[in-house]
This record gives sequence, C-alpha cells and structure tokens, in this order.
Amino acid sequence: MNRSVSVIGLGYIGLPLAMSLCEKGFYVVGVDVDTKKVEMLQKGITHVMEDCDGVPLQDVLRKHLQERAFHPTTRVAVAAWETSAYIVTVGVPVNRDGELDTRPLTAAMEQLGRVIKPNDLVLIRSTVSPGMVEELCIPILEQTSRMSPGEDFHVAYAAERVAEGRAMREFQTLDVVVGGLTERCAVKAAELLGQLTSGKIHVTDLRTAQAVKVVENVQRDLNIALAHELSRFAEFHNIDVYELIRMANTHPRVQLLQPGIGVGGFCIPNAYHYMRHSLGSELSLPLLQLARHINQDAPARVVEAVEQGLRSVGKPLSGTVVAILGLGMKDNSNDVRESPAVVLADLLRDRGAVVRAYDPLVPLQFPFQTKTLKECLYQCDALVVATWHDVFAEEDFPAALSVRAHGCVVYDRKRHLQPYLESSQIDDKDVVTA
Repeated sequence: MNRSVSVIGLGYIGLPLAMSLCEKGFYVVGVDVDTKKVEMLQKGITHVMEDCDGVPLQDVLRKHLQERAFHPTTRVAVAAWETSAYIVTVGVPVNRDGELDTRPLTAAMEQLGRVIKPNDLVLIRSTVSPGMVEELCIPILEQTSRMSPGEDFHVAYAAERVAEGRAMREFQTLDVVVGGLTERCAVKAAELLGQLTSGKIHVTDLRTAQAVKVVENVQRDLNIALAHELSRFAEFHNIDVYELIRMANTHPRVQLLQPGIGVGGFCIPNAYHYMRHSLGSELSLPLLQLARHINQDAPARVVEAVEQGLRSVGKPLSGTVVAILGLGMKDNSNDVRESPAVVLADLLRDRGAVVRAYDPLVPLQFPFQTKTLKECLYQCDALVVATWHDVFAEEDFPAALSVRAHGCVVYDRKRHLQPYLESSQIDDKDVVTA
C-alpha cells in the first residue's frame, strides 16, 4: 500500500494520529478547516498535550515538519493530490439538549466526495451514532463523488479507542475493531491500520464496529456513576470512600473506579447520547440514562458540599471567594471540553460566589482564571481541588495557602493538599469538607 495518508481533522485525536503515522514512516497530509490552527501547525506550534516516548508532541511535530513528512493544510484537494487513503477524525458534537450536531462530519464527507478518486479508501474514525456511516456518510460520498461506494472506492469504519495523554502510544499499540461496507473495504482498512498498530486488527460488520466505541465509553460512564453513588454511601457511614474502594478492589473480580467531581472530555459524557440517537423513540435505555444524570449532576453535589462547609463556619456561599485548582477535564490534561471543573465554576458563579481558578496547563480563556496560584488562593473562603497536575508539585503551596482566609473550607477528596494542610503553620485555618 502507498505509504502516504491524509488525516481529516487535526484536533486532540487527529494530530496525535497524524504524528503516530509519521513515526511509522508515513507521509501525512493533515487537513483542518480552522485556518488559525493550521497556520500554527505550519509553524510547529500546538497546545495538544501528548508525548511520544517522553518527547512532547510539539517537538515531534517540528521534527516531522522539518523532515517534510507532515503537511498541514486547509485544502482537501491537496490530500487528494498526495494520497489515496483518508482517515476522518472530525467530531460529532452533542449540544446541551443531548442532540447530535452532524454538520462537521457532513461537511467533511461533502469535501471528500468532491475529490476522492477511484480505488481510494475513506476510513472514518470519528465517534458516531451506530448506523451513521451507512445512513449519512456513505450517501453523501456517493452523491458528491458520482461513484459507487464499495465498487469504485472503499469505505470503512474503525473508531479510535485512545485516551488523551496516552494517544500516541495507544494508536501504535492498541487492538483495533474495523468494519467495511464490503469485505474488500474492510481488508483495505485493515491493511492500513496494521501498518500503524502492533495490536490485533479485529474485523467485524460495519454497524458493530460503530457500536463498539460507544459501548466502551458508556461502560465507563456506568462505572463512574457507581463510584459517585458509593461516595454518597460512604459519606453517610463516615467512611473514606477511597479506602473502601481500595479494599473492595482486592477481590480479583472487582474493579471499581474512583469518584471525582464529574466526567469530562468529548467521549464518555456523549456516549449515551450517541446510543440514544440511534434508537429514536423505539427503545429507551433507563440505566444508561440514570448513570448519565448521576455523573452530570456531580459538580452540583460539590457545590452543595462547599456550601455546607461554609455554613458550618458561619459564611454564606453568595459573595464568598471560592478558589478552584485545575480546569482540565482530567488530571494532567489541558482539554476543557465538557470539563466538570468549568461546570463547577459556572454553577458557583450562578450561586453568587466569586470564583478564581488556577491551571498552569490551560491557556487563559475564562474570566475567572488567574495567572498564579497565590493570586487564586488570596483570601479565598473555600478551596476546591478539581483536577491535579504533576506540575503542581513545582508550586509553592505553603506560601500560597498562607494567604487564604481564616476558616477556609477545603474540598480535596483525594487529599492532594493534605501534606501542606497538616503543617503546624497553617492547619488552624482549615475546615476539610471531605
């Protein structure tokens, strides 16, 4: 197979995928509609936080730009001139009402349909609602290309399964599930993917391949919801939920996850909505719907805990200063999509609190962000540890904590700040809520 490929969509998934392909010796044309993003990539600049064997993604990007192994562009036509295989990683956003916005994917299919050539391969790796490839993508490709899918060109689906922060390693090591419109389509896709990953390539039918990703994600949504319910159970019994889970997990058939302040990112929070979209009104999934509600409401429960802690020291929530550490959707991430920390900040502000947040990984973009830890914690009445990054170890927490208000309520479920709070110099100021 030709050792060149195009990646359509250069976001948190597409860019690491493109770099992983470059690492495997491919020449990659990367296409994105965001002109500013492409201009930055052409200069070797990215804010996507990944690494390849300890080398930051930005350094990997610059290496492959210098070697002319990667060509970022806004023009799909360039991809057609250079390659015969296109990997689509364009997202399908979900709005506040849980409805899918297929416009980005539709636009990508229309653009590809205008430029694909006979015998080309279109491999869709976007997370989609099961059936969307057959009912949306393929008809658009057929109409705009005026060719017959499965005969004149090939279409296949293989969802990405990587976790942000480990994407480059997992793109090259994880098993992949692939389905094709025809057997030949699946074979073509499997041949390409086999050159990227050392994992096994599992071939199945097209609709099963689409369903696998959302089922994997919704399983984690369910498990996290269970962890959140266990947290409430443990609180009632005055039990440390993390110790409870650690002890339960000593059983070989128990693998409980740990609770946090919610579930963020693009994949897990949207999995139920992708499944529901494919069912219309014919079938409901009440267990999955309940799990989604539990996880979606988790930031609101943090607000309740903070308010209760403030009440215990004679302070109202409205008008008090609440500091938040970490805005990423998970530890060591600068991705704020669906971040529960951002939701928490908005809920607190809606209740009248003065919110400050510090996250050295997240570029300044919210009105409540501060540039320094000390500025964030200055005279704060409550402190919430939302996400914890390794770089926090470089911060001077004793100095920063010393400037918070007396009777400061601390919400730090995983006890990251415990070594500092136990210091004899500062422990007289704290009420720990959890």
